[in-house]
Amino acid sequence: MPGFAGKVFHNNSTGVILDTTGGQVKGYGIFVNTSARDTLSINSRVVGFLAIVGDVPYVYQGANVLDTAWQDTNNWSEIGGGGLDNVVEDLTPQLGGDLDVNGSSLVSTSNGDITFTPNGTGHINLDGVVEFKRFPAASPPTAFDGGMYADDQDNLYFGVSGE
Repeated sequence: MPGFAGKVFHNNSTGVILDTTGGQVKGYGIFVNTSARDTLSINSRVVGFLAIVGDVPYVYQGANVLDTAWQDTNNWSEIGGGGLDNVVEDLTPQLGGDLDVNGSSLVSTSNGDITFTPNGTGHINLDGVVEFKRFPAASPPTAFDGGMYADDQDNLYFGVSGE
């Protein structure tokens, strides 16, 4: 693709450079900051204006282009951004499909328990081979209520209690 080095000029200083009516982009501008965007001539402002502020694209979706509306950040929508950077930021995450651990494990790096709690009458279904960490029969782990483990002699222990 050939490059273009230089400025784009328009023969009408109050007209928009880009008008893609069907695509909803009516005007286009590149601005160093929002203050520069806010001082754009009212004659060049249109609903659907695409503004690149620094390296972030926004589209204007206000009802009119008067100064108070044009300068209201609620009337500008960031395109493509605004999502979460980390899953931990979503306090109520939901899966839209199966979770593939991709060869990894579910690990609590904070030494906390991993709890599966179904809602209402839900169950925890272990569909497949369930393997327990094996311990030497001579030195089993410290017993705990509701515990389950296997020893190296294939003995399974359920509901182990320290009492």
